[in-house]
Amino acid sequence: MPSSASNWVSVREPSPAPRTRILSQRGTNRFDGASPDETAWHAHEGGQFILVETGISHLRTELGAWIIPARRVAWVPPGVRHASRSSGGGSGWVVIAPVGLQNLPGGVCVLRASALMMASLQRLTQLTSSDASMRRLLWKVVAAEMTAAQPELFEVPMPTAPRLLKAAQSVLTCPTAAASLDKLAVRAGMSRRSFARHFRSQTGLPYARWKRAVIAQHALELVAAGHKVSSVALDVGYGSVSAFIAMFRRQYGESPRQFLIDNSERYAPITAAR
Repeated sequence: MPSSASNWVSVREPSPAPRTRILSQRGTNRFDGASPDETAWHAHEGGQFILVETGISHLRTELGAWIIPARRVAWVPPGVRHASRSSGGGSGWVVIAPVGLQNLPGGVCVLRASALMMASLQRLTQLTSSDASMRRLLWKVVAAEMTAAQPELFEVPMPTAPRLLKAAQSVLTCPTAAASLDKLAVRAGMSRRSFARHFRSQTGLPYARWKRAVIAQHALELVAAGHKVSSVALDVGYGSVSAFIAMFRRQYGESPRQFLIDNSERYAPITAAR
């Protein structure tokens, strides 16, 4: 199973919309390291839920990137082109929603779902073709529970202009503090000031804050997988552990170790996170 953002380099660049692969099946797909992730760009006719049981799943669309921690659910609306993979022992289900299901969000989101919603999605993965009435009932429950589900801020928005998008994708491929605004502006063939202005306009974030979110996501993945905080700090380009922890705290409100302690039911064991 891939374990770092560098594995995104194998994902094909999005093709023009008419060439998008639309998958119309309405079943489920298990991901657990023994089966392949959905790393090729595609879309689903009825949309999909990504139900993560352990580890972390990663989702990318043309507009953003998300991490999906354990015991969380991601929603991808119908027709949205995306690719996903898992790491840190990630396992769970992709549950394809029926076409025309009502009361679902119009955008991609990661949700803190209720126990009832989680149980309904899990039960849907166990049904057979003869369980049509039960399937209809459970999807009604899921749709109703979606209205009360709480979205969580695990998104990194992406710019839309091709030159800016390519530069931003290079940071996702190798998240590091060394990915300066000046370097990305040169990569995009733009002046520093023009790159910064357009980047903020298209993502809603200044580049420094956007880069911090990318690095913090990558760091969370590594620490949750059991890497030491000191090693992760060096991997993402920080010269001192204290500076790295300060960055992580600005993003998530607490240190990596404390974040995992407070969310121990959602992530891998923290015994190696020192």
